[in-house]
Amino acid sequence: MPEPSGRIEFQEIGLGGILRGYRLKVPSNQREYSWTEKEVTTLFTDLAKAISNERAQDYFLGTIVTIPRDRGVLEVADGQQRLATTAILLAEIRNYLQPTEELIAESIEKEFLTDIDRDKRQRVAKLTLNLDDNEYFCKMLEARGDSKKPAIGNSSSHKRIKEAFALAKKQVGKIVAGFDKKDHGDTLNRWIRFLEHGAQVILLKVPTVANAYKMFETLNDRGLKTSQADLVKNYLFGQAEDRLAEVQQKWARMKSSLESLEEDDITVTFLRQAMIAIRGHLKESDVYEKVQERVKGPQSAVQFLTQLENMAAIYVAIFNPEHERWNAYPDTIRRAIQALNLLNIKGLRPLMLAVASKFQPKEASEAFRTFISWSVRFIITSNTSRGSIDEVLGEAANLVFIGDITTSAGIRKKVTDTIPLDEEFHKAFETATVSKAQFARYYLRSLEMAAKGEATPWFIPNDDKQVINLEHVLPQAPEQNWPEFDEDETKIYARRIGNLALLLAKTNSDLQSSDFKTKRTIYKDSPYELTRMIAQNKTWTKDEISSRQKTLADLALKAWPL
Repeated sequence: MPEPSGRIEFQEIGLGGILRGYRLKVPSNQREYSWTEKEVTTLFTDLAKAISNERAQDYFLGTIVTIPRDRGVLEVADGQQRLATTAILLAEIRNYLQPTEELIAESIEKEFLTDIDRDKRQRVAKLTLNLDDNEYFCKMLEARGDSKKPAIGNSSSHKRIKEAFALAKKQVGKIVAGFDKKDHGDTLNRWIRFLEHGAQVILLKVPTVANAYKMFETLNDRGLKTSQADLVKNYLFGQAEDRLAEVQQKWARMKSSLESLEEDDITVTFLRQAMIAIRGHLKESDVYEKVQERVKGPQSAVQFLTQLENMAAIYVAIFNPEHERWNAYPDTIRRAIQALNLLNIKGLRPLMLAVASKFQPKEASEAFRTFISWSVRFIITSNTSRGSIDEVLGEAANLVFIGDITTSAGIRKKVTDTIPLDEEFHKAFETATVSKAQFARYYLRSLEMAAKGEATPWFIPNDDKQVINLEHVLPQAPEQNWPEFDEDETKIYARRIGNLALLLAKTNSDLQSSDFKTKRTIYKDSPYELTRMIAQNKTWTKDEISSRQKTLADLALKAWPL
């Protein structure tokens, strides 16, 4: 088919029709196969509904963006997930029909899945994926049975491809279920025709990479909406021009660093938090727009990605207290990172990134220590997701990053009106409840250290949670031993900080739902001062819980000072 000359062409066609009519290639820099069970199942379910509706002439699946290349090959800029999943379904239909409908199986193989490359004198796949996925994908397509499918490696995308094949095989079983075996060929042939003609897309053919990236900005993949990360990547690649290989390499190195964190959507999260440090607070939906404003042309794209590559390495380090980056810092920064990762205030991440990027080691360590107190105060006062807090912290991150703030004292001055002061913190602590055991253990150990006048109570102690356990004085399931509390009161007071204590794990398991008289005899011999305090009471009622919690609130001001 002739290549377009300086114009965009479009064609209404079925997904299977694209596989039948064209050789398709996913660029080496494109993302890997990323559809999970959810997206694959949604596609198959929707196809089944459309096919079962006799009045449905077609089923629209969006737009496929391609760039015509040499010898009629279409480079896929957007749409590989839908095309690959369709090829996988056709392959499993072929496998099912092979023993009984050899001609239909051969038709699928020769018309939709493979083509002959006359120059190479060999049969090749109609759809070629990126460098990481293609060999495994092709071997899975070639396999005519489970026993012949290749062994899976450690690649997450290979695992998703294998899962997609399993789901496709399962879908084929659903399609033919309830039909007489002699009708299975006709039933599956109906699906093949629908994939070729009824599962409609708009096939766009654009003349240049820049055109393709421009189209990509406004289009969504089915099931997985184009993320801010994809938009940013493709915009930067589009700006790279003759430095595309350099930009691709830097993006790949940035991604490689971030993937070590094994967190969903980590690239999107990092891009937003890095951009906050670079230019100030912004919403996730604004990341792409701000990158567009900042980056114009190949030199700018290279410089920006160099910055992101360096920041990604630092970003990974603030999640890992054992990272080699902290070798030149005071040891306290490792313990601070451990506590901050437990508390996990996301609005602080850009500020942590900026401080780790720009501050001298001693100042960075002091700033991180301060962030622990802020985090606890945010959590206790329920101010962890207030928009104004994120905005102020984002502004502070930017001022640190551009060099206007160079000390932890400078940060405190900037955000002083946002951090809960002692009076607000104390009042909130008096009635605070804790649902997460790891938070409760941290609070109690820090309060214990503050009660004993020990240094650095804000850090996480090196306790083994298999030895030190969390005790609810009023049990969460009190059975008949606590008549002073009705069901509703138990739900409230069992989780109050004043009702919680630390015990040796074996002792805790022995007590379980015992009455207070039994527990009191154990508490008085505890090595923990705050646990022994409970034994001074003869009864344990709502008043005792509230009284103890006020005492703990006093200690909280020492444990997490401003």
